[in-house]
Amino acid sequence: MSEENLLTEDIGNILIVDDVAANLKILGFILKKEGYKVRPVPNGTLALQTAEREKPDLILLDVMMPDMDGFEVCRRLKDDQKLVDVPVIFISALNDTNDIVNALKSGGVDFITKPFKAEEVIARVRTHLKLYQQSRTLQEQSKKLQDLVATKDKFFSIIAHDLRGPLGGFMSLTELLADESFEFTPAEQKEMNLDLYKSSRNLFNLLENLLVWARMQQGQIVFNPVQINLKELVSESITALEDAIRKKEIRFTEQVPEHQNVYADSNMLQSIVRNLISNAIKFTPKGGSVTVSSYFTENNTSVVVVKDTGIGMNSTMTANLFHLNVNNSRPGTEGEQSTGLGLLLCKEFVEKHGGEIWVESVEDAGTSFYFTIPANTVSNGITLSDHVKDKIENLKILIAEDNENSEILMRIVTNTFSNRTLVATTGIEAVEICRKNPDLDLVLMDIKMPELDGYEATRQIRLFNQKVVIIAQTAFGIEGERDRAIEAGCNDYISKPIEISSLVELIQKYFKK
Repeated sequence: MSEENLLTEDIGNILIVDDVAANLKILGFILKKEGYKVRPVPNGTLALQTAEREKPDLILLDVMMPDMDGFEVCRRLKDDQKLVDVPVIFISALNDTNDIVNALKSGGVDFITKPFKAEEVIARVRTHLKLYQQSRTLQEQSKKLQDLVATKDKFFSIIAHDLRGPLGGFMSLTELLADESFEFTPAEQKEMNLDLYKSSRNLFNLLENLLVWARMQQGQIVFNPVQINLKELVSESITALEDAIRKKEIRFTEQVPEHQNVYADSNMLQSIVRNLISNAIKFTPKGGSVTVSSYFTENNTSVVVVKDTGIGMNSTMTANLFHLNVNNSRPGTEGEQSTGLGLLLCKEFVEKHGGEIWVESVEDAGTSFYFTIPANTVSNGITLSDHVKDKIENLKILIAEDNENSEILMRIVTNTFSNRTLVATTGIEAVEICRKNPDLDLVLMDIKMPELDGYEATRQIRLFNQKVVIIAQTAFGIEGERDRAIEAGCNDYISKPIEISSLVELIQKYFKK
């Protein structure tokens, strides 16, 4: 199939529906020769089932079939929201004008009359696939534009309302203090100074969140996950908010295990925890309680919980809490400013780590926010250091992996041994990094990567570096893969899902002193 035919990697999945086996065979031959993926079915019922199971990019549909005619099949396809946009080309021996009109009315985009010519079929298929691809591109661009508009609207809403409010109060107070016609007692001056401090603190927090959020939208925030002691990070957040906790007489409880480590970007995680605790304090009345706790799950994940006994939320508010285009701002129990921007930041930062965030709340009873973060332990609760009997350290390691979650796991495992870890997401990047870093000790090479697979990347690396240890890793686990990896130049091989103990043993095998 030529490059002009191959619009994108996922275009070219064609469903052919005809009750005549010879027609299926001929059409299949013509289209397969052009490089398209072809799925032939002999009747309308099977066509609907097949399309539902795997959405095609285009359907060639006969009209006269025994169980259900093509017009009815097309109407049902167009009634299905999942399949409504799939182009249907009718291909039939019928050539009456009424038949062609009925085909178009039922939802078809074109009509080919039998006996057909291969060139005509190819040309019409190519045209409608291209139109379909362009339509999908426009839909994606429209969605992106809607998101940009929502982002802009939120930005201006914050500037027009949430920023203007505290700034106006700040200006009024400074105007009073500057007016020499007023004489204030020391107590009054102290109270106004305190109000000024509160206003400036609110302004600072709002601007900080606003700037971080804006940078996040532009992709300007660097994601740098490392091992972090969760208890220490939570304690730092609590210390930063001690003043607010004391003023509202909040009973604060911290229940994070002493040695619970997570693998996260320190600044992002600090922002998540600080925003959620600040939120809990803001919407909890004086004398209420806030608790921060955490626990491990079986899939090597930490769950952090921030729970309060505050005013809570109704189901409508919780459902819209993380939606950019819904205004969820409301004042705290002491009139504290709120924009909802902090929660949007929390959601984006949590998802950047591959985690989830959700909320449970009851009006007048309290709220619990939950979020997940990768844990720096294996699923049985044994930390990596427990596996390492013979200390290995200061290795320079390259992780060649295009899957972000797998790359995070590799970082967690190798952090114990490494003084520097590099990352490549394609085979070509892996080769270039090895070329520029001849002192690399270890390469963890994923086999299935874009641009250049792990086998070929290894072959190219071996042309200039015979010493570096290369361990192949793949999700395939197919018989003979290990031999292929060794033949390409890898020192060893490990199958996904990777058992941490097995990987540690492999590293020890080559670097044990």
